[in-house]
Amino acid sequence: MSSQRIIYKLTVEKIVDHTPSIKELFLKTQEASEFQFRAGQFVSLHVPQTEKPVLRAYSIASSALSKNGFRLIFKYVPEGKASTYVWALQQGESVQITGPFGRVFFKEPPTEQVIFLNTGSGVSQHYCYLETFLEQYRDRRYRLLFGVRNESEIYYQNELEILKSQLPDFQYEFVLSQPSASWTGKKGYVQNFIDGFDYNQKQSTFYLCGNGGMIKEVKAKLAGENFDKNYVLAESFD
Repeated sequence: MSSQRIIYKLTVEKIVDHTPSIKELFLKTQEASEFQFRAGQFVSLHVPQTEKPVLRAYSIASSALSKNGFRLIFKYVPEGKASTYVWALQQGESVQITGPFGRVFFKEPPTEQVIFLNTGSGVSQHYCYLETFLEQYRDRRYRLLFGVRNESEIYYQNELEILKSQLPDFQYEFVLSQPSASWTGKKGYVQNFIDGFDYNQKQSTFYLCGNGGMIKEVKAKLAGENFDKNYVLAESFD
C-alpha cells in the first residue's frame, strides 16, 4: 500500500520549546507498529478541521535508524492553521501523519566535503542526515551554516555540540541576519559565506534546506561557476 494512504497515529511523548517561535515534538508510534523512513524525508501532519484535515509537510529531525518514532521541528507562523494546532498540543495527546515522502536523500558514499546550509527549521533534515550516518562516514569533512534572525532565535546548539564531539571534522556556525551590536559571529545570510569552504578544490556536496530565496541564490552562484548540479540537493520550506 502506498505511504500516501496509510495514516499513522503517534503519541506526543515530549515537547521542547527551543525559542518562542520554534517548537519540537518527540513522537512515538502507538502499539507495535513501526515507521520506517530514509534520512532526508518528510511527513504530512494532519491538522484537524471541521470537514477534512489540512496537511502540512515537515522534515524528520532524527535518525532514520529509529523505527518507533521520530522528531519534528516547527516554526511558528502567525495565524497559521498548523501552528495554532501544534502550539496547543499537550504531552500524551495523539497526532496523525502520512508519509514518508521526499527523495532528497544523502548521497552515498559521501564526497570528501559535505556542506549543509539551512535556515529556520531547515536544520531538521540536515541533523537527520548527520545522526543517521554518524558512524558510517565519520572520516568526512562536514560544514554547517545555520541562518536565524537574531540571538534569541538560536537553537539546537547543544545537539550540534554533541555531534561535534562525535565527528572528527565537523564544524558549524550560526549566521544572524539581524544580530545585536554585541554579536561577534557571522552576520548576514548563509549564502554569503560559502566561498570559505573551498568547494572548487575539494570534492563537495551541498545540501540546502529552508528559505527558497537562499536556495535560489546558492544554486545560481554555483551554476555560474559550473559546479555540478548533481551535487546540489535542496528542499524548500516556503
